[in-house]
Amino acid sequence: MTLNNWTLALKETGYEFARFLEKRSLCCSVTIISEYCVELSNSVVLRLYTDRKGNKRIVLPSFLSEEKSEWLLFRWEEFNGRNYDGVHLFVDGSFMDNKVGYGVLVISENRIEKRINGCLKENLEMRNVTGEIEGVIKALEYCMRKGYRKAFIHYDYMGLRSWAEGEWKAKNKQTRKYVERLKQFSSQIDIEWVKARSHIGETFNEIADKLAKKAVEDCG
Repeated sequence: MTLNNWTLALKETGYEFARFLEKRSLCCSVTIISEYCVELSNSVVLRLYTDRKGNKRIVLPSFLSEEKSEWLLFRWEEFNGRNYDGVHLFVDGSFMDNKVGYGVLVISENRIEKRINGCLKENLEMRNVTGEIEGVIKALEYCMRKGYRKAFIHYDYMGLRSWAEGEWKAKNKQTRKYVERLKQFSSQIDIEWVKARSHIGETFNEIADKLAKKAVEDCG
């Protein structure tokens, strides 16, 4: 896709999204900021960005209330044909300065129900994958406490599903323990795996990633 083509595509997306929001009682004006960015303005200002492959993402102002941010994020997902009926678990991990963070975003029936994150300082040989594994475990522990019997796990590292389903052999203590925990969980929770594409602006995957990074930053 050429520079001109993706700019035109982003511009058209901006106008289409503005019309979509207008039908939901939010009228926006549209301004072209650059080849990569379109701004929608009303009571809030939100921006749509594209990369050179045409992947688009929404960016909201940091001062926006959690309620308003959530409403806009879900409208963007709805606009793109995605809905989150049931329970959806977005997981990610981060590694920095010999610390690992994990992040989990729990969505239940098209609303954000819970944000979970934390850090680890040992057994870090697998770096950020350690955080991804811990994220899955924490997410499913949460489902157990809530009594959920089915969950969609959105993941970007293939091993999370491949180890769980026996496609990859668990060759070390950490992955073997992960497989055992997943067997325990799957006896009570119907798990469906959903592959997320990382680092292209997928809305909720990005939030899980930020939760994991913040866990590392705040880790004492």
